[in-house]
Amino acid sequence: MGDSRKHYIITTVILFFLSIPVIGTILYSLSSSWGATILPDGFTLKWFVALFTDSRFLASLERSFAIGVVSLLVSMFVIIPSIVISAYYFPKVLKVIEFISLLPFMVPAVVLAVGLLNVYSGVNVRVFGVPLIIIGAYFSVAFPFIYRGIKNSLDALHLKSLVETVNILGGTNFEAFKYVILPNLKKGIMSSGILSFAILLGEFMYANLLIGGSFETLQVYLYNMKGKSGHFTSAMVTLFFLFIFAVTFIAINIEKISKSKIKRKD
Repeated sequence: MGDSRKHYIITTVILFFLSIPVIGTILYSLSSSWGATILPDGFTLKWFVALFTDSRFLASLERSFAIGVVSLLVSMFVIIPSIVISAYYFPKVLKVIEFISLLPFMVPAVVLAVGLLNVYSGVNVRVFGVPLIIIGAYFSVAFPFIYRGIKNSLDALHLKSLVETVNILGGTNFEAFKYVILPNLKKGIMSSGILSFAILLGEFMYANLLIGGSFETLQVYLYNMKGKSGHFTSAMVTLFFLFIFAVTFIAINIEKISKSKIKRKD
């Protein structure tokens, strides 16, 4: 047996064991009842129907999407120009930005949440209906992923050569950024944005500690409903699994998707 075949077998076995909880959750969300048998006694969609007819769930879903979109737009608006400007004018500053992007992984979320509470205590400002404090927290969550996606795309470009070429043709640095640099960063922006949005949608710690029941998000709603029927919460978790899988698949294969669209046009 070759080494490659052994690797495939080991990987398959590991993936099988890792998928058991996910498969069990999906089956439980589709089961009418599940007792002392290996498989459910029957299958039904009533838990999904109950979920989508629950106004509280729909409201929490709307809030989660609002928080994710607003936080992502604010993060993109701040991070992308900062990286491009630093890469062109202050290359050494990129090392500092890269170190800062690692801080959210180094500092526990509880510590960051307590710090944000001290900073924003008494401030009740909302941006498009979203509390300012959670936007700041979600910025720190999305920052590492957006930075890495944009930086990787930027490394593939000859930034100074492109800007100088635009200058020779009579364009300004801003026009170079708008018409040349930004379109070339499109794949990195889309992949990092989609991945960041999926992570923000599933974020629980900041949402629970900073705003809690005053602005109930999807994950906070799931936490509050933990005492209800397990079938009901399993249905919600199943939907979240499917959404994360779809978003992650798109983020990973976004380059292939864009290439296939170009071929179709040709």
